Amino acid sequence: MDLRDEITRLVGDRNARHKRLVQYVVRQVHAGRKLASVLEDPYVTNRSTILERRALLEEPEVVIAVGQEIEQLRAELDEVLRPR
Repeated sequence: MDLRDEITRLVGDRNARHKRLVQYVVRQVHAGRKLASVLEDPYVTNRSTILERRALLEEPEVVIAVGQEIEQLRAELDEVLRPR
């Protein structure tokens, strides 16, 4: 399974843990925090892998809340996830 397929699978995952992460990220962004900072929170890092955090950047709620900042973060996380 390639990176895109794995991200698509995770975005389609509607388990409670993933939903809570999406809700947390959106709530923090609406409170005025930068997405990059939110993704480094212990609440997020302790409950997700780098790939799961990358999948959060495809969630419609997160995309709407964040706007333009999301493109740069996608590129940064894709670079980390790229096989060497």
